[in-house]
Amino acid sequence: MLLVACAVTAALTGCGSAEESAVEQTPAPPQQRPAPAPVRRLEFETRTDTVTALHGADRRPAGASGREVQIRYMVQIGAFKDPHRASEVQAEARKRYRMPVLNDYHAARGLYQIRLGFFVSRSSAHEFRQRMLKEHPEDYRDSWVVQLKR
Repeated sequence: MLLVACAVTAALTGCGSAEESAVEQTPAPPQQRPAPAPVRRLEFETRTDTVTALHGADRRPAGASGREVQIRYMVQIGAFKDPHRASEVQAEARKRYRMPVLNDYHAARGLYQIRLGFFVSRSSAHEFRQRMLKEHPEDYRDSWVVQLKR
């Protein structure tokens, strides 16, 4: 039995002198840690629909002067200092109405202004605002019609 125990011990610990065991048991050099992953910055969608919407609204009849002032109307549904809240409101309005929804940053006031649609008349913008108020009175009660000149 003793012989079997010695054989098992020798197999587990290895054969050799104490000096060889000391050499084999030296600690391995420390491994280098991988570089930390870069910190992701939050990005906000601020003008996604602007280019498409502006080009679609900028169609002039043949022969029209490029210097004419174009007046368009939009419904502004809010102005927010918090960019997260502005993006949430913009996304919700885009889902509900499937039309251009602009998120313009007004630097002087530090506000993100959320506006819907491009209407050719104040009355059509006002009618759309009334429809919004009927469908979602709590969400758009502070909305108003704004005039844009281009």
